Amino acid sequence: MLKQTTLISFLGLSLMACGGTTTPVNSNAANTANTNTAKPANTANTAAPTNAPANTNTPANSTAAKPASNEPKRLNFPKGTTNTIEYFDLEPGEAKQFVVGAAKGQNLVVDNGGDGSQITLITKGKTVDVTNEGGRLDATTTAGGDFVFEVKNTGKAKLKASINVMIENIGDD
Repeated sequence: MLKQTTLISFLGLSLMACGGTTTPVNSNAANTANTNTAKPANTANTAAPTNAPANTNTPANSTAAKPASNEPKRLNFPKGTTNTIEYFDLEPGEAKQFVVGAAKGQNLVVDNGGDGSQITLITKGKTVDVTNEGGRLDATTTAGGDFVFEVKNTGKAKLKASINVMIENIGDD
C-alpha cells in the first residue's frame, strides 16, 4: 500500500509539474469537460443595417482628380512692365489658350521664341492689322477688353514652349 501511495503521489506531482491536475480518476469528467472552451462569437449584430440611409453630406467625387480646366489661363504683367513670359510643355497636337487684358489703341505682340509652335488669335473683331509670321503674332486693338490666343504644338514631339507677351501703347518704343 505504501508503494501504491508513493506511486500515486509521484504521478500527481508529475502531472502538476506538467500543468495537469490531480483530479481523482473517479471524478465526473462530463461536468468539467467544457469549462475552458471559448464562447461562440456574437454574429447576430455584426452586419450593417439594411435600411441605413446613405451619407448625403459627402460628395461622391470628393477625392477624385479634377479635370483640366478648359478656361484660358490669364496672364498678368508684373507691375511697371509691358511684357510677361510664360513657360509650358505641349504634347504633339496639344494646344493651350491664354488671355490678356488690353486697352483700345494698344499693340499686342505674342512671340513664341522660335520654338515651332503655332499662335492663333481667338478673339475676333477687336483688332486690326493682324500679322502672324515667323512665330510672332502682332495686332492693334480697336477696343479694350480681354484678348484670347492659342498656342499649339504642330510637331510630332513634345515641345518645351515659351511665349513672350507684350502690350505696348502705339508710338512707344
